[in-house]
Amino acid sequence: MRYSGYISLKMKGLVNIFLPVLSFLLLLISSANSYGSASNQDERIARDLKTKAIRFDRMGDIYNAIDHYERYLAVRPKDIKLSFRLADLYFETRNYSKALQYYDSVLKIDPHKYVMVYYHKGIVCMNLEKYDKAKEAFTRFKSFYRNKKDPHFYRRLNAIYLANAEWAKENKNFDGNIIIEHQGDKLNNADIDFAPFPIDENHILYGSVNNESSEAGPVRQVYKGEKVDGSWKSTGLMEGPVNDPETNTGNAVLTADGKSLFFSRTRKNWQNRIVSELYVSHLEDGQWQLPEKLPAPVNIENYSSTQPAIGRSLKAGNFILYFVSDRPGGKGGKDLWVTEWDNKKGVFKKPVDLINKVNSIGDECCPFYDISTQTLYYSSNGRKNDLGGYDIYKTTGSTRMYTDAIPLPKPVNSSFDDYFFAIQKNNKEGFFTSNRPGAMSMDNGSCCDDIFTFRTTECVSVHSWGIVRNAVNYDFYDMLNSKYHLGLKYPENNSTISDVPIELYISQEKEKEEVLVQQTTTDQNGNFSFELLKDKDYKVLVKNYGYFEKSVRVNTYNKFCSDTIKIGTTFINYLPKVTIQVNIYYEYDKYRLTDEAKKTIDTLVMPLFSMFPTGVIEIGSHTDNRGTDQYNIDLSQKRSESVVSYIISKGISAERLVARGYGMRVPIAPNTSRDGTDNPEGRQLNRRTEFKIVGQLATSNDL
Repeated sequence: MRYSGYISLKMKGLVNIFLPVLSFLLLLISSANSYGSASNQDERIARDLKTKAIRFDRMGDIYNAIDHYERYLAVRPKDIKLSFRLADLYFETRNYSKALQYYDSVLKIDPHKYVMVYYHKGIVCMNLEKYDKAKEAFTRFKSFYRNKKDPHFYRRLNAIYLANAEWAKENKNFDGNIIIEHQGDKLNNADIDFAPFPIDENHILYGSVNNESSEAGPVRQVYKGEKVDGSWKSTGLMEGPVNDPETNTGNAVLTADGKSLFFSRTRKNWQNRIVSELYVSHLEDGQWQLPEKLPAPVNIENYSSTQPAIGRSLKAGNFILYFVSDRPGGKGGKDLWVTEWDNKKGVFKKPVDLINKVNSIGDECCPFYDISTQTLYYSSNGRKNDLGGYDIYKTTGSTRMYTDAIPLPKPVNSSFDDYFFAIQKNNKEGFFTSNRPGAMSMDNGSCCDDIFTFRTTECVSVHSWGIVRNAVNYDFYDMLNSKYHLGLKYPENNSTISDVPIELYISQEKEKEEVLVQQTTTDQNGNFSFELLKDKDYKVLVKNYGYFEKSVRVNTYNKFCSDTIKIGTTFINYLPKVTIQVNIYYEYDKYRLTDEAKKTIDTLVMPLFSMFPTGVIEIGSHTDNRGTDQYNIDLSQKRSESVVSYIISKGISAERLVARGYGMRVPIAPNTSRDGTDNPEGRQLNRRTEFKIVGQLATSNDL
């Protein structure tokens, strides 16, 4: 009994000693199991977030990808690869503050892992006006990227951006006379609004996102806007077939006569890559017709053609189409291209990439051409003197010849993306698009573009006028009368001359080139006038078919809008527009030139091109009234074209020649006598070819 009692007491003591220890051990085991369970759960959550983020990213669902990447990195902050990817997504969506945060995270983890992080960080810091940090980032990129292959011109762009960071920090170019206004939610929405195009002072076309049009989601469409009580508001979708509810459509521009609308649409090509293409719709009987896709060479397969702008060649008077494309042959990235309408063939000529004074190795976009001042406005992210993002530039010229592009001042330009500049006809008001602070936004302060208006309180031009008088060259009139029997009367000496072409050229600031910007003609009293931009050098050229033409230099430095610049009186030995009848004979019902006809052209026609060195000569052929009207039109046209071809073979430029077939519509003698009998003499007179001075070439070599 003692023994058993002893045992009981001992066991009781052991229990009292080991029970707490056992409980502690059990607690440790339980805690370990619990920790393992929590750790596994965190790992599953992280893995799930990562998987979903990558899937959304591959699907192009950027905002869901951003959300899941950010939640994943909250628990796995050392994942440098996905930190870099999230930074780039914030960069793409223009959330610059967040992009900078994650680029810095990448550099903190490993400053040598991704060289491009410095390049993108520099751009982001430019957008945020952190110019010292931008300089530091671009300098580091320059050091690390020195020996890399550079197919995308990062090294050259980095050098431009580094210089821009220094320039932007010191730039004081702020125009206090320009007033900027955001147009609020009556015109803009929380998504993207873009490409305002002024129809007149109270109506615009513009692009915006229609969230209700497509089952596939938001689609960009063309809208109309109207100015009411000084503010702009949307009046809804543009009517007609221009908008396609399933296709992104935008960048609509009207021709001057309001009868043709050019715009762009997007589609996916066979590589599943989104490309843009240019379309046109014509107005007939008050209704817009079904759009037609512009043929090659404007649109070409697998490359984008978008953002049209409309100009006019002053040299030839032809329709000019500017547009943006990433096609081969550009300066780098997206470039501005130009094509001219060929009136004779009824097609667009092969597009040409604009010169380095306009395009850069970066991206250009959003052209707008002001025909009245021959000024091309556009945006670029690859030129010097840039504040950050896309800045708006302007250059003066036409087709292929331009002055150096210069940036517009603050507050039009900012460190954010500024583009789609358009100016009203008064040259004092207009529009642009920007994602600067103050724009409406779905998610952050800089994701989305809105339409802003601007107006200047300062005058922009100075009035000038001049007069043209005749200093008669009687010898020239005598020669024309003697050679061609024209019977020209001597004009009065010192008399004013009407209908004289006058050209205005703007002089390059750094070069000796001159660019044609305006044309006019003298009125019935010999007067002409121009509105000249302030602080510019100009040349006024009084045209005379290339025969002793006169030029006058004019500048507007230190001039006020209240001033009037008197160009003065210009005397010219004026050459009249003449029509010369030449007997060029053809075989009956034929249009090929005979040897006798060629001798006549050599003797009587070819001298005209020397007498009128820049004259444009129309070759007009006529027939008698035998045969149908259309048959005679066709025959006479072929006869005129045969003359033109022969003259071109003698070295005369085709742009100085116009072939016109009049058929039997312009007789100069009766084809029959009064009694109804045939009149052979009259028919012979009607079967003629006339050479008429119809105009003259622009002196500019802008083509």
